[in-house]
Amino acid sequence: MTIEEYFGDWCNVIDTNEVKKIIQRLLPSKSSICPNLKDIFKAFRLCPLHNVRTVLIGQDPYFTYRDNKPVATGLAFANSSDTPKEKYSPSLEVLKESIINFSMPHNRIIFDPSLEKWEEQGVLLLNTALSCEKGKPSSHMLLWRPFITSLIANLSKYTSGIVYVLMGSSAQSLEPYIGKNNYVIRCRHPSYYARTHIKMPSSIWQEINNILIGQNGYGIEWYKENKIKVTERNEEVFC
Repeated sequence: MTIEEYFGDWCNVIDTNEVKKIIQRLLPSKSSICPNLKDIFKAFRLCPLHNVRTVLIGQDPYFTYRDNKPVATGLAFANSSDTPKEKYSPSLEVLKESIINFSMPHNRIIFDPSLEKWEEQGVLLLNTALSCEKGKPSSHMLLWRPFITSLIANLSKYTSGIVYVLMGSSAQSLEPYIGKNNYVIRCRHPSYYARTHIKMPSSIWQEINNILIGQNGYGIEWYKENKIKVTERNEEVFC
């Protein structure tokens, strides 16, 4: 598969020559980078350009390994779908606790740590660097800067009405590249809330959906809810 075939309509806004340069730089150390080399551009595969509604931007991928494989999956903040709740990465746990509705019993909430359902709904999950070296956070920030600034600038010109959520100072440094025909929401990076044990404001997710609903009548389903079915005995059971 060629790079052009891999990225599909993203080639309208992505500098494929820059992609080739980055891959060549990463190949010699591919066994020690996060995420796996094959997953670095995963966000673009799951969320085609014509589907993008919201762009969430963090800093760089998780730099740790678990069970001899990177925790980072290629989607910002995500963990693999089989990650037990008690092993969620701190930033992911912060996002989950911010999003879910605590007026609802926890056994009625279905939260997928892979965040792939978000991507399928048009939420592009990026970091300002799409890779890092194992055990070395921020080690590839300079490598990715030309790619990410070009991407955001081109995307901002190509498509209007996108909601950009800039999480932390690194992501917020990209704001000058976002055109005024889009929306910008700024907030602290989830790692801040993980360190300080302060709850991340849940209003962010409602603000995103308010904008999206105003545009086309529907927002993002951040988590699923188990539906209740009433049995013949009038008992509630979960489907």
